[in-house]
Amino acid sequence: MRSMSIPKEPEQVMKQRDGSVLGKKTILKSDHFPGCQNRRLSPHIDGAPNYRKAGSSHVHGVAIPTVEGIQNVLDHIGAQLSGKKTHFLWINLREEPVIYINGRPFVLREVERPFSNLEYTGINRKRVEQMEDRLKEDVLLEAARYGNKILVTDELPDGQMVDQWEPVTSDSVKTPLQVYEELQAQEYLVDYERVPITDEKSPKELDFDILVSICISTRLWL
Repeated sequence: MRSMSIPKEPEQVMKQRDGSVLGKKTILKSDHFPGCQNRRLSPHIDGAPNYRKAGSSHVHGVAIPTVEGIQNVLDHIGAQLSGKKTHFLWINLREEPVIYINGRPFVLREVERPFSNLEYTGINRKRVEQMEDRLKEDVLLEAARYGNKILVTDELPDGQMVDQWEPVTSDSVKTPLQVYEELQAQEYLVDYERVPITDEKSPKELDFDILVSICISTRLWL
């Protein structure tokens, strides 16, 4: 594919998008934004906003972390062969497709509604991960047009959105599943599951059934 010069106006890029997931008038918004960290929570783990532990249980919670943030959480818990050898089950409840670019998580948004989640109520793991695979392909194809750069959107402290070009390679764009598979290859003792649940809505009965089934199959009741 022949490389094109980078358009001066980001809006032109968004209008020309034609991917199967990264389509016309959509943006890739950084999932981390100023103020996303609740300062009352501790300990603060770099790259892992709102990490917390549920009392004396073995249940932990965190917002979507960076790749480094995932490693920091696993190191904190001791989930590696060279550490405490704590085996860890990571359940991703995000319903939206997520893509990692240079270690940072990005989500798909409509250009006119950058702060609103795209809802895919009822979507299952297989479908959302297929969307993430296609989103990765869209990112790499679009980047090839613009000198191996992809237009992404960050949020400033005052709430304004700023567009910028992010350099990418075939190795710097990863789906969440690929990220955790690579961590497993690095001898982190982490299993990965995906149970998509609509944000700010109660989980459905099926969601609870899936979560219970996962816990039973991994012997988390013991």
